[in-house]
Amino acid sequence: MLTMMNESYAEGNTRDPALLKPFIAQGRKMILYRGASDPSIPASQSIAFYRELVEQQHGIERTQENVRLFLVPGMHHCGGGPGPDRFDTLSAIEAWVEHGRAPDAIQASTKPESPVQHRLPLCPYPQQARYRGTGEITDPSNWACAAGTAE
Repeated sequence: MLTMMNESYAEGNTRDPALLKPFIAQGRKMILYRGASDPSIPASQSIAFYRELVEQQHGIERTQENVRLFLVPGMHHCGGGPGPDRFDTLSAIEAWVEHGRAPDAIQASTKPESPVQHRLPLCPYPQQARYRGTGEITDPSNWACAAGTAE
């Protein structure tokens, strides 16, 4: 079944990170994201995939030249949940491809109807958004991307 899926959906949509090698070799860019609170597909699957890709690319720095993973705290499958699930990956990938500015963070916010409005940066794995310890917790300037474990 996996082989059939890989043939049907081509490179970039696979469970085998080795199949991204031609994509990366061409200098292409990819942003992966996953809801950290997805009840259907655990974020640990995306983390395992990315870790295997990092191993195949011989390190996180080399991997992040082309592929970055962003875990979205509190987001369910592709949206929903109590966390911020509104963010713009298109502008981030455009800035990366057209201007060479890799996304070190992507600003995210909750939907307007959320009971508590919240904004924070999404950080490239393995970094996480960390509260700086002062100021309003809903203000994104009071958060920073820092080393951490996302599991």
